[in-house]
Amino acid sequence: MNATDIIVNVSGLVIIAWIVWYFWLWQRESVTAQTNDGIQAIDVIVKGGYQPSSIRVKSGQRVRLNFMRREASTCGEEVLIPDFGKRAYLPENLNVPIEIMLEKPGEYEFTCGMNMYRGKLIAE
Repeated sequence: MNATDIIVNVSGLVIIAWIVWYFWLWQRESVTAQTNDGIQAIDVIVKGGYQPSSIRVKSGQRVRLNFMRREASTCGEEVLIPDFGKRAYLPENLNVPIEIMLEKPGEYEFTCGMNMYRGKLIAE
């Protein structure tokens, strides 16, 4: 094994480690949804992931997630909220609201159709 092989292998491992960290391990800062007319609402931008990806809400109230896809990537075309049986197609540059009722405290995940973009609702 020569120096070029070692450099290529180490570079590949570093890239794999970065991908795992970025898509599955990175904990982004939480944002609290704003309540208006009894509904907690927040805008979620889909561009290389969900922004914000961690959203704090109060349990026992309706939540409206307003998804806006700002990319052409097919990964962001669909959002799934499995705990509530919700699935929605996200056309590019079009607001798609999804409403759910969070009955009890807990963490509820939402993902893209390919399970690469991940976000969570934290009901308190």
